[in-house]
Amino acid sequence: MSGKGINTLKLELEETRDELAATLDDIFATFNPLVQIRSHPVASAAVFLAVVGGAAALVARGLSRGR
Repeated sequence: MSGKGINTLKLELEETRDELAATLDDIFATFNPLVQIRSHPVASAAVFLAVVGGAAALVARGLSRGR
């Protein structure tokens, strides 16, 4: 050790734990769809409309082939 006291090591450990918790919160928020929809409503609406449009196109294609 480099002569650091126990209190200093505990403080550094606590700061590291807080930084890790903040990083994990950021990662989970990135992959949480509800957070993304709230943060980017226009992009979410565009993705939703694209998926619905693609599904409608597949259904229309299937119906036209069935005739």
